[in-house]
Amino acid sequence: MACVPNPSLEAGLAALKQGNYPDAIAHLEGVCEFELSQKTVLRAQMGLVVAYERTGEIEKARSLCQTLTQSKYPKVKDWGERNLANLVNRYPQLQKKPLPSPTSDVTGFIPLDQTPATPPAQGAAPASDVTGFIPLDQTPATPPAQRLSSAQPASERARANSSKPVQKATPSSSPLVQGAFVQGKGKIEAENNLEAAVPTEAAMASDTAADTGVMSETPSETPSEMPIDEKILESKPSSIGWRQAGRAKGWRAMPAVKPERLWLLDCGTAIALSLVIRVLVQFVMTTTNNFLVNLPFLQPISAFYEDPTWPIVTVLVLLACLSPWILDFLLKQFEGMQPLSLSALSKSSPEAAKMLPRYCGQRRLPVPTLRILPISAPVALTYGNLPRTARIVVSQGLLDQLAEDEIATIYASELGHIVQNKLVGLVMATAMFLIGGFFSLLRNSDWAWTCWWIALACLPLGLNLAVMSLVMLVAQIPYILYRQVARWGDRLASPLLKVPAAVVSALSYGLFWLVCFVGLWLSRLRIIYSDRIAADITGNPNAFTRALLKITTGIADVQKHQSTRWLLEGFEMLSPVGYRQAISLGSIPSHTPWESVLQWDYLNPHRQWMVINNSHPLMGDRLYLLCLYARHWKLETELDFTQMSELRIRASSLKTKKSKLLLQGAPFFGILFGLALGCLFWLLGWIGSWLGIQQLAWILDDYWTILVGCLPIGFSIGTFLRINTFFPDIKSSTLQTNPNLSDLSTRIDALPVDSQPVRLQGKLLGRQGISNWLGQDLILQTDTGLVKLHYCSPLGSIGNLLPWSTRPCDFVNRQVTATGWFRRGATPWIDLETLRTQGGITSLSRHPIWSTIVACLAAAWGTYIILFGI
Repeated sequence: MACVPNPSLEAGLAALKQGNYPDAIAHLEGVCEFELSQKTVLRAQMGLVVAYERTGEIEKARSLCQTLTQSKYPKVKDWGERNLANLVNRYPQLQKKPLPSPTSDVTGFIPLDQTPATPPAQGAAPASDVTGFIPLDQTPATPPAQRLSSAQPASERARANSSKPVQKATPSSSPLVQGAFVQGKGKIEAENNLEAAVPTEAAMASDTAADTGVMSETPSETPSEMPIDEKILESKPSSIGWRQAGRAKGWRAMPAVKPERLWLLDCGTAIALSLVIRVLVQFVMTTTNNFLVNLPFLQPISAFYEDPTWPIVTVLVLLACLSPWILDFLLKQFEGMQPLSLSALSKSSPEAAKMLPRYCGQRRLPVPTLRILPISAPVALTYGNLPRTARIVVSQGLLDQLAEDEIATIYASELGHIVQNKLVGLVMATAMFLIGGFFSLLRNSDWAWTCWWIALACLPLGLNLAVMSLVMLVAQIPYILYRQVARWGDRLASPLLKVPAAVVSALSYGLFWLVCFVGLWLSRLRIIYSDRIAADITGNPNAFTRALLKITTGIADVQKHQSTRWLLEGFEMLSPVGYRQAISLGSIPSHTPWESVLQWDYLNPHRQWMVINNSHPLMGDRLYLLCLYARHWKLETELDFTQMSELRIRASSLKTKKSKLLLQGAPFFGILFGLALGCLFWLLGWIGSWLGIQQLAWILDDYWTILVGCLPIGFSIGTFLRINTFFPDIKSSTLQTNPNLSDLSTRIDALPVDSQPVRLQGKLLGRQGISNWLGQDLILQTDTGLVKLHYCSPLGSIGNLLPWSTRPCDFVNRQVTATGWFRRGATPWIDLETLRTQGGITSLSRHPIWSTIVACLAAAWGTYIILFGI
């Protein structure tokens, strides 16, 4: 039977489960012919045994069973021997025919190994249960010491991983994952579990196969779990099939993108960071002195009356110079970072180990220092200040979960951040500094200082890596304080003593996000540039697509850690995929196509407004660009974005959603309205002054006070206009109970203002203790995916810190029922109304009340400014 053009193991198993044996045989034979992974070929061969018997091709079924009896894997060997005996018993005519040689059977398949057969495990086979499957508790014949010392070849491991998009096993795992099959009378029930590849994957329902109507006295056993050479897959793999779209050969690099926009953003980010720090330092200094003035026997600190600009700039420049070594220390201290050599990297990805020195040699750059983090989450970080001091850090989880070519694309992407660095800013700054020195010699201090300020402003120009490393380093100062103070506060016994620790921890967390907010725009833009560079270096945008999706799925696997890792949050801006977008995107059920999951990301006409507070571009937009790169080289794309017309949806949705966008941003548009209102009052005052109308002329004198006062009043008006739509009444007629999260998340025209009342049951994940008093890490794990939960007390964050309140973090790792409003933005989330445990304990969230209080306070503040001045 001819193979299909793009054979797929997943498609073959699905066809087998549905009783479509011709298609199943076509796909599985193609997999056996072209696939290099032993694991994948073994699964395909075991499925072919079942399919051949159902179609009457008994000789082929027997030949494959004979091939499998020669396998070096004990479970596969046992399975082949048992099924071969069953076939001979059911078909007596086989006894009269000699067995074909396992090295050349009637199907044309060649066995994967020719190791001598080992005797089957001792003891009787476990009894089958009602599903027709037997438990897998037998240990392999290989001694543990040998298993731990043996190592699967990296290239083989990488190729094997291409058929499973989620996670490879840790190298230290033992090969306990093995197949088990049973015999039973009547209809085939075992076929339903052919796709299961790990012990943690639940057996599929047996009624699908029963509907096929195929009868057999003792059907062939069907694999529920396949053996894996020296590894255990600890997480449930996605059944989404990868197309394994190819790469370019002899490609020509795409036209270079002009970097001026990125350079200007480098300067803007550095200047904004220094201004934010200056405002914070000035506030602390002024507040401290005002406090000391009102205390007896104490004097204000005279140094706090000085301008802190130059000391701040000096410290920031020093931190930028030392950032590689300081970040090295932090990652070693808190995450156990270790060195990684090119030879060690070549065991997981020979392509990456060859690509790094080759590309750096072509660009006359030193090879970056390589590091590895011993964590299971797939992470990649790049930091430094110059190409010579750059570091590329990856996690063990990334090397385990990605294939060889996918690892290479991640390293190429990280190289993209390094090669973006240009010394144009350093050259300009040096020139302006020398010009300033010339004016200083001429005793023209004004021009000298002007040139020096320009030199400082030009210094970050083109130093993208240095600026992002500086932002990340500054952000780590409050973040580490948040972590450590929270841990210290959790050890305190008295609830009242916990409050000061909680206040310091919460303030530190707020400062962390304030610093990160400065770098969000630069973080998003530089990722777009590095994605293009990664495609240019490797000529493999399809592998990069698979890599990003596998990282997304790996990050979403928070069940192991039961909370978000500190590293994922603290270093989010340096990671290829943001942990916030990965939580929901990577946890969508595996049967949902990626194109459907991502359609909001690349079709929603107002999605760019929703990504303002995100550190990464929308995944759909990134993968859409990668597909365009693949088409540029005339490659088949890993994802098919051509099924929907983006322009058609944008044109049809724009008219209906413009009002929703205005309503979504009503509080912020209200600020603009307040500005316009203040300008109107200024115009009235100017007209009154020109016409001599004293009743209006006074407005001109107090114009600035009125203008500033109108801004919070406009914010208040916008908040009141939006509040009823944003928080509609939760009624039984509109409440959806346990809806499919993928259905809610894939609405193309959805905005956060489209509030959908929902009630979901699941397990609450997140951090415990003071570090989660503000509800920073609340994740609801449901049957249809993960979703972030937002909690707010009636007094906002202040109420969350009160010692007597019942907080959602008290329910972590418990089954809960969450009721609230589902919202779809750049990342989906639920604004909670209630969170109830199975025992009846309830935590109330008061988003509408807090929004009302904020609106009233803003209106009162604006009125006070107008009446009494600033």
